[in-house]
Amino acid sequence: MGITKKISVFYLCLVAWGCYSQESIDSLKTVPVELLDHSYTASAEINGEPLKEVSWIELPGKVTTGAFSSNTSKLTPQKRGFWFSPDIFNFNSYKEDIPKIFRAYKYDLKEKLKIYMPLEGHIDNLATSDNLEVSNDITFFEDQEHGTVAYFNGASSYIDLRDESNVAFNELTISVWLKPDKVNGIFSIIGKGEVFSAKIHKGVLQFTTPGIKDHFGSKRVVEPNVWTHVAFVYLPNKEMYFYVNGELVYKSIASRIEQTNHSMLVGTNLWGENYIGFMSNLAVWQRALSDDEVKEIYVKGIEIDEESSNVFLIIAFVVVLIFVLFMIFMRAKSRVRKTANASQKHSVIISDSIGTDYTIHCLGGFKVYNSKREDITHKLSPKRRELLLCLILFTLREGGITSKKMGQILWPGFSSARVKNNRSTQIKEIRSIFNDQPDIEIVYSDKKWRLKTDSSNTLDLFELQYMVPNLFRYNQHGVNTVEDVKKLLSIVNLGVLLPNFDADWVDPFKARYDSFILEILTPYLEKNNVEDDFLIEIIDAILVIDPLHEDAVKTKIEVLIRQGKHMSAQKVTEQFKKLYEQFYREPYLKELI
Repeated sequence: MGITKKISVFYLCLVAWGCYSQESIDSLKTVPVELLDHSYTASAEINGEPLKEVSWIELPGKVTTGAFSSNTSKLTPQKRGFWFSPDIFNFNSYKEDIPKIFRAYKYDLKEKLKIYMPLEGHIDNLATSDNLEVSNDITFFEDQEHGTVAYFNGASSYIDLRDESNVAFNELTISVWLKPDKVNGIFSIIGKGEVFSAKIHKGVLQFTTPGIKDHFGSKRVVEPNVWTHVAFVYLPNKEMYFYVNGELVYKSIASRIEQTNHSMLVGTNLWGENYIGFMSNLAVWQRALSDDEVKEIYVKGIEIDEESSNVFLIIAFVVVLIFVLFMIFMRAKSRVRKTANASQKHSVIISDSIGTDYTIHCLGGFKVYNSKREDITHKLSPKRRELLLCLILFTLREGGITSKKMGQILWPGFSSARVKNNRSTQIKEIRSIFNDQPDIEIVYSDKKWRLKTDSSNTLDLFELQYMVPNLFRYNQHGVNTVEDVKKLLSIVNLGVLLPNFDADWVDPFKARYDSFILEILTPYLEKNNVEDDFLIEIIDAILVIDPLHEDAVKTKIEVLIRQGKHMSAQKVTEQFKKLYEQFYREPYLKELI
């Protein structure tokens, strides 16, 4: 066997085993890529720089920094403390010679925080209003180190947290400050039915899951009558991490986790392993925190905005309000043209040209940007994203949405009081996120909630609605001239409407959008007086909405052949047949040309 062949075989083994590093890749760059069967290149980056120590679900044990090659057609990046866009990718319909970049974003510490109970004289869960909290025999004392803290008597003290949304923990982090009276025994900090229980067992941290599988630390780390910060980070079927005072003290292989609708019990569990001692700042996340995040909590704690009469906050709010009003006044004073659309409940300023720097994007994927063009989508929790989209889409179709209908969509089965509380909390958070965007406002009038903007190019769908007033209103469209269509294409080509957002109530909006745009564009496929380049633009927009539109594909092939672009025509044919087979699981047998 020649030296080149030996290196190639070795390289293939490394790819299969998923155990090579970036240095390994660099040292093997001379290996011919064609020797790999379907080799794909991928990398995970943050702010344009390689993200260190990224693992991949499909490649167990593999950790990368920077670009790497793999013959696995599907890849899913993972790293504690970060989320990725896209979060999964399939290379089957992707060019093999183009590297795929997964962009990483650091979680805000409050992201996916399900429970935060400071236990400072009350048992309120400040992370969400979805819980119902009840307690028994919890007393509060003043502590020199931690201020007001809760005391559990080891017999009848507990807190019951019930969640009607039946939260599931695919990942889990628990963080808490403890000062136990005793540690020689088994004492439960928090447990959720048969799902899990985080405990102290003879001073050792223990995490119990169904089976019954006990995950143990390796040494005694909690002492009686001493404040200790402990954290449990659990990734089912992967790893279990134990932290003490911000430092990782032990990790082990994790078992599976099962989901039930039991409530969470603080200070006890289903076996009655009652905790005795002081407790403060209990927090639970639906994700696995990183080492740095656990350290940050130990050092700085968790900051949650609470409603208070703090004078500084009031002054700051007044200053911000005056500034916002001043900016609105100056914007209004310098405005050249203002047009009110009588057929809509919200008002818009008509832009002279179609912009692409929208604050909110719904086409091609939901994105939100601040005034500095920084992506702040991650600041919106899934429920706040859904609420914001609810305001956007119903403002476009019906001029707004009633409180009752919003409750039925977003919080089905909740009581009126809980719906009102949830709505108030979530709208308040959304308003705070758009604090630096004075041209975006959530208003309530005429018994409807709506999103109001001072500029149509704040949101791609509002710009589109201005050009096609009946986009979501089930009337005839008003797009007639070539110039109208060209403006329309500039927005439609941004992408599909909310491609990664799945909710039953959104489906009618998606269907309406698709059929309405196709109704405008498809007649051009049969017109004889349309210039080829313009026709290609129309076809590309049709294929954005319906990639398997046969008439559009056939017309595009005909135009390319007419232009002498035979290779391009062949490529379009091959891509269509490949996509057709992937979608229908059978080959396309008709003739396109």
